[in-house]
Amino acid sequence: MPGGMAGAWNGRHVQLQGLRQRAPLPSDPGTARRVKRVLVAEDEPDIADALRQALTERLDVETDVVANGALVMDSVIAHRPDLLILDVALPGLNGLDVFDLLRSDPRLSGLPILFLTGLPERAETASAATGVHEVLAKPFDIDDLIVRVRRLMDGVKTPVAA
Repeated sequence: MPGGMAGAWNGRHVQLQGLRQRAPLPSDPGTARRVKRVLVAEDEPDIADALRQALTERLDVETDVVANGALVMDSVIAHRPDLLILDVALPGLNGLDVFDLLRSDPRLSGLPILFLTGLPERAETASAATGVHEVLAKPFDIDDLIVRVRRLMDGVKTPVAA
């Protein structure tokens, strides 16, 4: 290779190295902050909207909502939420059946779940042996909900009755 071409190539290489050294990039891209995501399975539009607004504003999380229990599994697989807020009385597939399906799938069994329901006794009874993390009765206090959601997303597993 003629000396002129090698010299030109080395000059470009040095320039690119200099650019890389000045770029404000994280040293490990895996440490970049990922926005947490919550899936809400709730068929009452007013409650779903209130939950979405509270979670987004107070916890800065992305929130997806499904109104039919049959759509929960697909949404969990597609979006990989950090938490599922699950009503018991859902059309299509009730929340207890959804819970059983999630717990029977090894890929999804570790997903934290907060039952938010008008039927807290059913949720507590059905999930007692399998480790549901929280059950909150409707009507609920939004501040209490936020505390529980934050605790579950931080990985603190302390079952609390309604």
